[in-house]
Amino acid sequence: MLNNTLVNFVGAKELIFIIICDVKSGQDEAAYRQMEKLRSSEAVTPLVIGRLFEGADVMLLLHSADMESLDDYLIENVRSVTDIEELVVVPIYEFKLLSSFDFMVEPAEEESAGTTPLESEDLLFFMAKIDVAPTKDRVVYERVLSIEPTDEAIPLMTGHTFHSKEFDLVVFFLAKSLESAWEFVKALRVIDGVWDTEVNLIAHFEGLVTLKRFKELVSAVSARGSRGRRVGERKVAK
Repeated sequence: MLNNTLVNFVGAKELIFIIICDVKSGQDEAAYRQMEKLRSSEAVTPLVIGRLFEGADVMLLLHSADMESLDDYLIENVRSVTDIEELVVVPIYEFKLLSSFDFMVEPAEEESAGTTPLESEDLLFFMAKIDVAPTKDRVVYERVLSIEPTDEAIPLMTGHTFHSKEFDLVVFFLAKSLESAWEFVKALRVIDGVWDTEVNLIAHFEGLVTLKRFKELVSAVSARGSRGRRVGERKVAK
């Protein structure tokens, strides 16, 4: 269940969430196969699923219309997977697709089938978690929004994470190699106000909705985000 660590929602009901799933050792494939079948409910839409390389755990991006619906969805669809041992839920505020997200193209035949071919054999997918100094949140966020893609690295989306204990800002990006990813992260680390970074390689990832639907949901959240206020991290207890 979602505990009471959070919460004030002011003006914003729809949010994007990062869900980190701790999987029982040796059961990673079985858990992932169950979770990649997740489908939308009336108020919750799973967007992207991926394997975190470092811990062989599972990362989900979810859209939810309200916290109660999210709690119910996680209990019924994720915590019901016997090999999932723990969840960490991090709400993302002011989640935005960067202009270079248009790099992601979805073939019409895949869209009509309801699947999203996010993977590319030539690109690696990363999640950079950024610890930001007090008073520097807005400056760092605006600087991240201005990062341009290169031939080696493509920033896709970013957002505030309600100042969770681990990080304040998240950036998802593609890179051609580990070296290219490191060069991108070095550019993040020299931004004034960035205290530290942690980078996760998402070894396998796929969309659970079409790109068109993904963009619609994120755009709706982004539009409402400017009217919201402050939220902290939630953790789902065992």
